[in-house]
Amino acid sequence: ASVVGMLKSGRRTPAVNKKAAYQKAYAEYIGNAFSDDPKLEKQFYSAIDDYNQNRPAAGVKKLEKLRPQCQRSTELRAVTVFTALCLDDMGLFEQAVARYDAALSMRPSSSLYSNVGLCYLRMGQLEKAEEAYRNAIRCDEKNAFAWNNLSTLYFRQGDYAQALEYAKSAIAINAQMPQALGCAAVCSAMLGNEEEYRTFYRQAVSAGYDGNKIKSAIAALNPEAE
Repeated sequence: ASVVGMLKSGRRTPAVNKKAAYQKAYAEYIGNAFSDDPKLEKQFYSAIDDYNQNRPAAGVKKLEKLRPQCQRSTELRAVTVFTALCLDDMGLFEQAVARYDAALSMRPSSSLYSNVGLCYLRMGQLEKAEEAYRNAIRCDEKNAFAWNNLSTLYFRQGDYAQALEYAKSAIAINAQMPQALGCAAVCSAMLGNEEEYRTFYRQAVSAGYDGNKIKSAIAALNPEAE
């Protein structure tokens, strides 16, 4: 089973369209940040591009230089969010959580709570991860990523029945979510529900999930099965 956080926008976006593409992809976080200062706005979007092009360390440097120049709370939140995202990409999860929390204190966000949960999961702090995912769902019950990540959390703990229920919640929101469908297939197999397993397996493969990974996961979890 896979976990999913906030996705990056397409990396092959032509340079002339990058600003518009980033404004669309990250509208919740960018808003009108630095719109009245072309120089600062250029630096801000350059930092976003660093994040999007897998240059997070460079992005952090630019964002930290911008931080003292934030004139509005929306600008400070935007800089804080992208700093957290870059730190997250660098594997600096404790620092990322601190920045996510700072951004969340300015305004709650379901997707940011989901990212906090992923950080805690990677640090092995499962109770805090679950709390973050549930906060994400409280903010937005239609956040399929949060339901999927909650499913993954229970899957890792071997609670296949609960993991399956949360995977179904994600699928109810996004019927083509390959990670949730794959997890549902594995959980169904582990619970001995062959008919449900076959259904989720077909749907997962149709959605682009590698069927061999599903079979390998089942074999690894239940090596005695024929």
